[in-house]
Amino acid sequence: MAAPLLLAPAMVALLIFVVMPLLWVGRTSFNQGVDGAYMVSALTIDNYVRFLGSPWYLINTLWFSIRIAIIATAISVLLGYPVALYIAQTRGLQKSILMTMVLAPLLIGLVTLVYGWIVIFRGGGLLNSLMIAIGVYDEPVRYMWDLKGVIILLVYIGMPYIVLSLLDSIERINPSFVEAARNVGANRWRAFWSITFPLTLPGLYAGLVIVFTLNFSAFAVPLMVGANDTQMIGLVIYREALLNNDLPFASSLSVIMILANATILTGMAFLFGKLILNRLEAKR
Repeated sequence: MAAPLLLAPAMVALLIFVVMPLLWVGRTSFNQGVDGAYMVSALTIDNYVRFLGSPWYLINTLWFSIRIAIIATAISVLLGYPVALYIAQTRGLQKSILMTMVLAPLLIGLVTLVYGWIVIFRGGGLLNSLMIAIGVYDEPVRYMWDLKGVIILLVYIGMPYIVLSLLDSIERINPSFVEAARNVGANRWRAFWSITFPLTLPGLYAGLVIVFTLNFSAFAVPLMVGANDTQMIGLVIYREALLNNDLPFASSLSVIMILANATILTGMAFLFGKLILNRLEAKR
């Protein structure tokens, strides 16, 4: 009896702030938008047909958003894995300093964070000045109002989630496992691939779920750093709802975004499950 009572406040909050808004968005997606009016109550699938029946929307909005999310998430993993491995080997003050640096993007308001990067990204900003000074390129590169800036920011925001998820899994690994692999002749890469990587798959999956979802539905970053014609689905929903006053179409896009994200994450869970099972069978 005590457990249901303890869970009741959380369940009520979940119902009010998550379930009910999602149900309202789902119902609104079947309404009909009317020029000069808020919307008209209806039960039509025209909003879904308008998006799913358009190759332009499917390629330039849905697939474009998925592709950007995959790229940013993959870069976050490639950069975050070495960081997590290094932090796991540190102790004391050094570890505290490194953890603070990793968590820094999560401790700053998103809008403030983006404005700080705008100063770095601009033509004569810190990034271009540094790259020119060390000879990486000879003239300023465009990061503002460009996908390069959007991806860099998405990676910067997503990396802490990858590092924290991996760090939890890495610290659970018994160090003797890696030492045993090294003692029988495995080099660092072989020990990582045979021991560390399989044992960190659950943490990697948890980080991927968070980061991919954030990247796929990104709104503030492409709005403030991307070009005016950036077609990431979160930004398109904003434009349709607030600029074009087409709430039913924006709601249908929201439902499609949620379903697409759920489908991708389900496929990812299946692949990770198969990978873990294959690794376990290979060890037998």
